[in-house]
Amino acid sequence: MTAAGATEDRVIRALQELGFTASEGKAYVALLKQHPATGYELASRSGVPRSAIYTVLRRLEGLGLVNALHGKPARYLPIEPDRLSRLLESRFSETLDDLVAAMRRLATKEPESSTWTLQGYDAMLQQAGDLLASSEKTVYASIWGREAERLKEALAETCARGVRVVLFSFTSLPEGTGQLLSYGIPEEDLEKHWSHRIILLSDLKSALIGNAELGAETRSVVTTEPALVETAVSNLVLDITLYGQRVGEDTGLIVAGLTAQLAPIDDWLRNAPKA
Repeated sequence: MTAAGATEDRVIRALQELGFTASEGKAYVALLKQHPATGYELASRSGVPRSAIYTVLRRLEGLGLVNALHGKPARYLPIEPDRLSRLLESRFSETLDDLVAAMRRLATKEPESSTWTLQGYDAMLQQAGDLLASSEKTVYASIWGREAERLKEALAETCARGVRVVLFSFTSLPEGTGQLLSYGIPEEDLEKHWSHRIILLSDLKSALIGNAELGAETRSVVTTEPALVETAVSNLVLDITLYGQRVGEDTGLIVAGLTAQLAPIDDWLRNAPKA
């Protein structure tokens, strides 16, 4: 398949995911490539049967994706891609707002589950991005370089909002993504011993924990369960404390920020009466 053919297929698949039929996607793509065009010409170029092309064009016209230049025969023009993007964004935004409002009216109480299981690498990255976007004060994460690169833009945007972002990794990390605590070990060396994993804490209230291996088999959880969030905090405190000891860097303020909401064990021990 040529590069142009692959691009056409990608556009048609995307339109199908947005609710259009394959025939509608094919007709729009064919018209986008060469216009104006008659229904007969579009049927020949798109592969949509002549018996169906005018039904397809009427629906696309009704949805605002094509415009008919009246004549004999009628010729059609496509909406330009940027206008289509704005049109779909507006429609889907309204639909989503209506859906959320309707679901809220149906819901009688907040969901009881505070822990959700995620299946797949893409779902894990999407949830990580959502947590970053919703963070208000702090983000702490133990992450591999590959995943940090995938989340680079979201991490940079989070930093730009004034959220404190601290990333720990045994691997190298991309610049501009927060305060970096990195051993800089090549990923290919670590992969001989460990699988990719991620811990991401948002405002010390929500945690994403799990595998970060490529593919659909990756499993992770996102949780607000206090016990699980504290477990994630403890893992990060250990990693960051050991990092500071190994490289001779003072990580006390970072650890203090992580443990601010935990029980002050060290203070109790220091103030405990001597036996």
